[in-house]
Amino acid sequence: MADALIEMQAHYRAVCPARDMIIDGLRSRPAGARILLACENDEIAGLACFSAIYPGPGLTSGFFLKELYVRHNRRGAGLGKRLMARLAEIARQEGHDRIDWTADADDLRLQHFYEMLGGRALSEKRFFRIAGAKLRELAEM
Repeated sequence: MADALIEMQAHYRAVCPARDMIIDGLRSRPAGARILLACENDEIAGLACFSAIYPGPGLTSGFFLKELYVRHNRRGAGLGKRLMARLAEIARQEGHDRIDWTADADDLRLQHFYEMLGGRALSEKRFFRIAGAKLRELAEM
């Protein structure tokens, strides 16, 4: 699992903590943070990290998909689609009415993939984040 996350961070050109910190993070992840793994030949080929969220439209619940990642050597074989289909199946089994997620604004290939699945970009929503020093400042208000 750590290897897949290290590869994912490199793919996104994001800072990656040391392997032992990744393992600690996996062991101590917040309650409700779930990881769906796709395995092939006893190796992790892809993953989907998600959590249940509430409320949504009509006061319904859903999933928020934080990460969908297919390892480089497994791309192009439909694994991302199968992960999303399984996530949709889990959502339905657990009584959720939707899956929400974000995508990089400049990744047109990824956006096309999500649209092919039936997802649609919501122009009326914006994604915000507060972190680091700004989070500390807000917490101290």
